[in-house]
Amino acid sequence: MSVPQEPSGLLIVGHGTRDPAGIAEFHQTVELISRRLANMVVEGGFLELAEPTIAAALDRAVQRGAQRLTAAPLVLFAAGHAKQDIPAALAAAAKTHELPAPRLLPHLGCHPAMIRLSLKRYEEAIERLPTAADSETLLLMVGRGSTDAEANSELARFARLRWEARPVGWHETCFAALAQPSLERAMAMAARLPFRRVVVQPHLLFQGELLRGIRHTVETHARRWPAIEWAVTEHLGPDELLAEAVAEVSGFGVQGSAYA
Repeated sequence: MSVPQEPSGLLIVGHGTRDPAGIAEFHQTVELISRRLANMVVEGGFLELAEPTIAAALDRAVQRGAQRLTAAPLVLFAAGHAKQDIPAALAAAAKTHELPAPRLLPHLGCHPAMIRLSLKRYEEAIERLPTAADSETLLLMVGRGSTDAEANSELARFARLRWEARPVGWHETCFAALAQPSLERAMAMAARLPFRRVVVQPHLLFQGELLRGIRHTVETHARRWPAIEWAVTEHLGPDELLAEAVAEVSGFGVQGSAYA
């Protein structure tokens, strides 16, 4: 006679934002993941700035019967929050239930589904534009930016993999904050290169002040170089490809159980 396994729980952990649209997109993503992993207890919570907190999400998972917990940081690259703050918050929340700290999954990084999602947003953007050859296009990928050198360098790797998926004239990376080159500096550089079109792609998961700032910067600085066609793609946002990446990173979406 087999002994029933304890229910497994997956905690989706977001950084957090005060932007209502960004909060809504996070919850939409949690719902997509929950549908994909229908045999699991899936809950979502934020590290800061928004509700529910990580502790509240863990409480709900335990109330729903989950005892073996895994946590998926919904972050693109691993900087301070993913390396220190999220693990500490998870450990503190689990301690209140006398449970071990949840197994922490890797960040999303350069997962193939994230490459495909980024390409999808790019292709959606250029479909709305006048026809231009790929060879005449520069892809300018904008990351959040960090004081963590590894996180910043991973954006460069991601951009190269994206470029390999659909080569254009060339690609460059820049950052919205905390790292160089800045978006403003990168746009000035792009304006001196021999490209008819520059597609600026915000490599961000959800809406928020940072995304609005990127769009404003492009609109403002593009007026200086009217001979170039400047375009901004949508951010990554809730999508089945994002849910696929989380499910595959967890192992649950591939083998049915990360504890097999």
